[in-house]
Amino acid sequence: MPDERGPIDWDALRAVEGVLRDRLNGLISAVEYVPDAIDPVELQVTLAAGFDTDRCRFDVQWWTNHGYKYHYSEADLEFRFGWEIRPGVPDKHFHPPANPAEQRESCIAHEEPELVTLAVIKCWWDALEAGDPAVLNSNENPP
Repeated sequence: MPDERGPIDWDALRAVEGVLRDRLNGLISAVEYVPDAIDPVELQVTLAAGFDTDRCRFDVQWWTNHGYKYHYSEADLEFRFGWEIRPGVPDKHFHPPANPAEQRESCIAHEEPELVTLAVIKCWWDALEAGDPAVLNSNENPP
């Protein structure tokens, strides 16, 4: 069965990169398209900030038909905001750091790459300032 999400959306990944560079440029230590910029599957953005470290990474995927994944990781912490259509799972969902296998309804309702990226940044930054990853999904339809 073909993937209903469609192929990776290159334009969306470029838009995501642009927003991240615009908003977090001073924190960005590396940007990489995996496996390469010619035929990317994922955008990886490494930042010089984190909850318990000075290095973290967002791995981003965006598909042409629908769907995205913003996976955050640092040494002992990970979470993910995502959008995919699957039975029994909220379309727009959040995998909390306390249990990354769990899928809760996401506070992000947007579907445009720029707005979703701003919302992910807002959720991450608010939680970072609070020093509490438990509040990552507590905003109301950010940004």
